[in-house]
Amino acid sequence: MELLKKFIEGYDEQKALETLTEKDYWQDVIRAEQNRLIVQEPLEGIEIHFDVPCAVVYMGNIKGIIPVHEFGINKENYVNSREDLTDKEKLNNSYRFLRSMTGQKIAFIIKGHDKENNLFTASRKEALEWMKKRAEEELAAGDKTIAVVRNVNPYRAIADIGGIPAVMLSAEYQHGWTDDLTEHVQVGDHIMVKIINFDKEKGRAIISRKALIPDPWENLELREKCEYACEIMGVRENGCFFRVKTKSGYVDGFLKHPRHELLNRGDKALVRILNIDKDKRRIFGLYLRPLKVS
Repeated sequence: MELLKKFIEGYDEQKALETLTEKDYWQDVIRAEQNRLIVQEPLEGIEIHFDVPCAVVYMGNIKGIIPVHEFGINKENYVNSREDLTDKEKLNNSYRFLRSMTGQKIAFIIKGHDKENNLFTASRKEALEWMKKRAEEELAAGDKTIAVVRNVNPYRAIADIGGIPAVMLSAEYQHGWTDDLTEHVQVGDHIMVKIINFDKEKGRAIISRKALIPDPWENLELREKCEYACEIMGVRENGCFFRVKTKSGYVDGFLKHPRHELLNRGDKALVRILNIDKDKRRIFGLYLRPLKVS
C-alpha cells in the first residue's frame, strides 16, 4: 500500500525517509565487538540458555545475552566462573543478584555475534575489570568523583565508581541525622562524593557526600535558652532527634520524650535550646509545644 503523503501538511521528504528506514544496529554491534568498546544498556530480563541463567540486554533490536559467570558478581558463594555453575547455592544466589539488577543500566563488552539468530554474547565481568583497572590508576583518597548508586538500604548505599564498589554510610550523606537513607537516595542516582578511603588490595572504597557539603557547625549562631521551630527527624527509645535551620544549613539536636505527648518523625515543634557543645557537635533541647504549619 502506497503511503498518502501529498496531502499531509508539513510533510518533509527527508524526515519521512528517516522514519521509514529502519536503522541497522549490526554495524554498531560489530564495531563495538571489533574495538572492544564498553557498551552500557539496561538489563531487560533473565533467560536460561543451555541451563545457564543469562542477563538479557539489547542494542536497538538486537538481543544480547550475558551468562551469569560473565556477569562479574565477584562475591563469595556466588557464581564467578564456569566451575561454580554446578553449585546450586551459588547459582541461586547469583540468580537473585541478576534479579536485583534488572532495569538498571549495566556495562558490557561484546564477545561474539550470531547474525543469523539476531544475537550477540557479552561479558560484564571484562568490562568491569577494564573500568576497575583504569579507576585504580586514577583514583585516590581525597578525590572528588561521581558515584552511581547500585544498591541502598536505610543504613548504607553501595555505589559504583568506575568498576569499584564504594560504600557510603547513612551518616556520610549529610550533616546531622539521617533516619532512613532510602528516603534520600535511590538506585541509579548520580551523587557527587569525596573518596575517604581507597583500598586497592580489596578493590573497595569508602565515600562521603557530606564531606563536600558546607558544614553548618563552622558558623553556628544558635543561642542557648532561645526557642526555635524544629522538625522531628527520628524517634528512638531514649528520645527524639530534631532539626533546626541556621543560615548555613540545618543542624540536629536531641531531646527527651515529652511527658504528655507522643512525637513522630515529621512533626513540627517549638524547641528551647538548653545546651550547645560545639566541640562535640551536640545540641540538647526541650520540647515546648507542637507547631501548626500552614
